[in-house]
Amino acid sequence: MRKVVLKVLGLCVLGLSISACSWKDDPEMKTQGNLDKIHDGIYSPTSNSGGTYKEESVFTPQEQQPQYIITSDVKLLYINTAPFKFYDYARLNTYQSGLVKLELFKYAQTIGSIRIKAGRMCVLTECSYKWPISKKFFGAVSYGDLFEDIIFGRDIFGGRGKQVGPNGISVQRFQQSGEMIYYERQPGHTLFKNMTTGVTIGVDDYKPLSPSNGVTNSLAIPQ
Repeated sequence: MRKVVLKVLGLCVLGLSISACSWKDDPEMKTQGNLDKIHDGIYSPTSNSGGTYKEESVFTPQEQQPQYIITSDVKLLYINTAPFKFYDYARLNTYQSGLVKLELFKYAQTIGSIRIKAGRMCVLTECSYKWPISKKFFGAVSYGDLFEDIIFGRDIFGGRGKQVGPNGISVQRFQQSGEMIYYERQPGHTLFKNMTTGVTIGVDDYKPLSPSNGVTNSLAIPQ
């Protein structure tokens, strides 16, 4: 019986050692702001960064008051990423402080927001620096400002593969790290799609339904 107990204890110690080694070899776990270590919007960085980062110290409720809004637009938003999926209406606000806020709705009720400011980003209650969140959203083909660039319809990856058609539609189609990227922009419509992984971000202007325009609030996702 004693030998069996000792054998079990030995296996447990070996398992813990393997787990510890795997954690140390994982580059993502070494990155400051890893979402897996964030709870309730509070992140405590490693000792070399000094101090603690709290979501409310960057995204204050006071700066999100209506009088500080610069622009406010309703969008039809489609997000299909591994950690976060969403398809409904969203209000895109920009503020005098530089804060960008996407207020998310589901069945006409607010369910939370995505907030971006000063190199940091919060998705609902999880906050981190932009780069770790972008990597979780987009995978290997990404950079810190990618989500924000798509939301505002800017060039991505320095305009790589960009072509502008006679109808004003701008398309970036290119391959990077073995993955095919398709990015289309035209007035009122922006679509990013990683054709290899299926990661998709779509943004359409909201157009109230009326007899004159019919049902137009839809996202055209390329196959």
